[in-house]
Amino acid sequence: MRVQRFTIGLALALIAAAMFAVFYFNLYRVGQGSGRTVVVLLKTTNVRSDFWQGVKGGAAAAAKEAGAKLEVLGPLQETDTEAQLALLEEAMASGPDAIVVAPINDDRVVRLLGRIQAAGIELVVMDTPLRMARQPITVSGNHREAGRQAGEFAEKHAAGPSKVAVLSDYEGSGVSAEREKGIKEALAPDGYAGTTYIGDSEERAYEKAKELLARKPPVGAIMALNEPAALGAAKALKESNRTGAVRLIAFDSSIFLIKLLEDGSLDAMIVQRPFNMGYLGVINALRRLDRRELDRETYIDTIVVTKDSMYSPENQKLLFPFK
Repeated sequence: MRVQRFTIGLALALIAAAMFAVFYFNLYRVGQGSGRTVVVLLKTTNVRSDFWQGVKGGAAAAAKEAGAKLEVLGPLQETDTEAQLALLEEAMASGPDAIVVAPINDDRVVRLLGRIQAAGIELVVMDTPLRMARQPITVSGNHREAGRQAGEFAEKHAAGPSKVAVLSDYEGSGVSAEREKGIKEALAPDGYAGTTYIGDSEERAYEKAKELLARKPPVGAIMALNEPAALGAAKALKESNRTGAVRLIAFDSSIFLIKLLEDGSLDAMIVQRPFNMGYLGVINALRRLDRRELDRETYIDTIVVTKDSMYSPENQKLLFPFK
């Protein structure tokens, strides 16, 4: 009887010890991840930029879920290379476990990111893939595919066989270059009417759009690769009473573009999922810190949103993620 009690007691003790070991191991494993620090450096932290605020929201959700410490930095202007360089230097000096960055495409930024890797800081690049000696993990939209979606929409909805013109931001923009490639691939051989660079100037976009509309025959569609291009082109179309007759297609989403879509000034938006980008940027950084194997490139899909489809529940969540 005593032997039996001893055996049962020993078995219970072993089970308890095993359960404690599993609990302690899991607690230790979570504790190891919860103290990690991730710095996210956006192209801008300007509250007017719905896209980058969406990326910030996704990054915050991922950090909270994983119990990681998060710091979000960024210039006020998307094209402020000097400010981004200074913030990257600041982030590197703080010695985080990982830096997740949406870089401005500049050779100085690329060199600094190489120094960050050499310092042993895990690096994840969002939005703008870069060519580096040691390729980092990348999370971005498939910008070429987004361009194809825009080109296909123009081919389908423009009135008859017509030319498609592109209003882009800067000639050196990697994202815009990929979008432009996709647009050209989707158009008929003689459907491309050229690209004009307007920087971030709504006024320049307005003037260039008026020139396009004055052609004989005028273009049948305008692709606006950034928000100022879309706003300027919409103004030119309205003043010339060509809204709807000449298709206007924009990329990404903002409250101003949504208003244009609602009132019919804009025919379609090619929309990314910025929340997903920020979320996966941070999650992939933490996974790399755990030495997990990951694909070098993760693509976030894009969708075509029109006035008819913008009120669907899925698109409402996409266009208004913080409501």
